Amino acid sequence: MLKTWNKQYLLLVLVLMVSVLSACGSNSSNSNSTDPSPSAEATAEASPPAAEESATRVFKDGLGREVTIPTHPKKVIALQYLPEMMALETKPAGVASHLLNGFTYMKDQIAGINDIGPTNDPNLEKILELEPDLIITAEWSKDQVESLNKIAPTIVLQWEGQNAVAHFKNVADALGQNDEAETWLKNFNKEAEEARATLASKVEKGETFGAVVIGGFEKGQLRVYGDGNVGYTLFNTLQFPMTDFVQTEWNKGDNELGINLSMEKLPEYASADRLFVVRFDNDKDFLKQVDESSLWKNLPAYKNNKIYTVDADLWFSYDVLSFQAQLKDAVRLLSE
Repeated sequence: MLKTWNKQYLLLVLVLMVSVLSACGSNSSNSNSTDPSPSAEATAEASPPAAEESATRVFKDGLGREVTIPTHPKKVIALQYLPEMMALETKPAGVASHLLNGFTYMKDQIAGINDIGPTNDPNLEKILELEPDLIITAEWSKDQVESLNKIAPTIVLQWEGQNAVAHFKNVADALGQNDEAETWLKNFNKEAEEARATLASKVEKGETFGAVVIGGFEKGQLRVYGDGNVGYTLFNTLQFPMTDFVQTEWNKGDNELGINLSMEKLPEYASADRLFVVRFDNDKDFLKQVDESSLWKNLPAYKNNKIYTVDADLWFSYDVLSFQAQLKDAVRLLSE
């Protein structure tokens, strides 16, 4: 009887052991199906976090100064370069008085910008109240840099010796908007191509153009321009030809303020088929003298009713945003 019970007991123990081992094997199998293998753990390393952009950077300005400025400035004071900033859709907190008095073509866009006084004598208290994180100026305000720098990092962007596109790119660099500037220029070049295509059917091939300025800095002043300043859009953007005579004279250089001439020289310098004319009203007697002159009335453009009087404020502005507005104005005038 005892032997029989012992056999039964042993059999029961064996059955229990097999059951336990089966359960352990099942748990081990389930565990292996969800836990990563050592090799998977080794290959699934987390990517390192991206390096955070520094809040500031060192900027070398037009005077060769290395200035620590915000990487992406939020509140800028501009003693120059308002249209460049507006082209980048960055509205400054305050600008010099002359910038607000000009640029009438974007009067609505610049509404609300604070006037911080003249470039050569800015209102430091007003600037301080505005709490800028960057101040931008040109080389003619370098005497104010030390005082301005006590309020916020101040950089000088060179104006002289650089063209309007360089001005624009310099401003974009200071604002950390290089990509935006390249996109803007690409779009502008496309606009220029479309404008040239539009005018190809309205302007005869070979027609010459001229840019004449009556009045201005001095009493009795008369000037013509090549592809700089008031003539930039005509001869650079739209690529119209000037007369051979003006081209030769312009190529001699030293003409940033145009080529000054006397009334007697009008037939030589203003003989183009079409003339774009800027008239300053600060010398009305001289304007009348030109209008009534037989030299003026005998010009080819006058005889053929191809003289276009343009806005002095717009066409004497030398910046990319003004070039865009001039381009639209030229297409409008030549399409009428």
